[in-house]
Amino acid sequence: MAQPVEAPARRKARSPITRAILFVFGLICLALVPLSYLPGIPTFDLVLLAAFFFSMSSDRMYGWMVNHRYFGKIIRGYRDHGLTMRMKWFAAAAMSASLALSAVFLTDIWWVRATLVGVWVYALWFIFSRPTRHPDTL
Repeated sequence: MAQPVEAPARRKARSPITRAILFVFGLICLALVPLSYLPGIPTFDLVLLAAFFFSMSSDRMYGWMVNHRYFGKIIRGYRDHGLTMRMKWFAAAAMSASLALSAVFLTDIWWVRATLVGVWVYALWFIFSRPTRHPDTL
């Protein structure tokens, strides 16, 4: 049964060109979701990105995602209750490993490494500043 859709957190883009570009980005994220069943590719991120792009471009697609049997649970869980500590620590570990490997093996330039450290600090702050929910909530 479809649930009423709340207004997106962000206003839709005013320009039809911008809305079209954001809509295409949302479709690309949705198209990549089947690949997320491979190890190392997160479903959660792709679904939230698609919902964000659709919230800025298409009320109809945003509503479809929020009311979808699978995607809706992810979106509503994040929007209404936040992340579990397990999700936060997993995200932090995966991001830390990715940025550390990038800093060590992909660049020798000091300011690129400093930028990666800055991104790492900001991303850790962002992850752990989100609301924490109990694993049984939903």
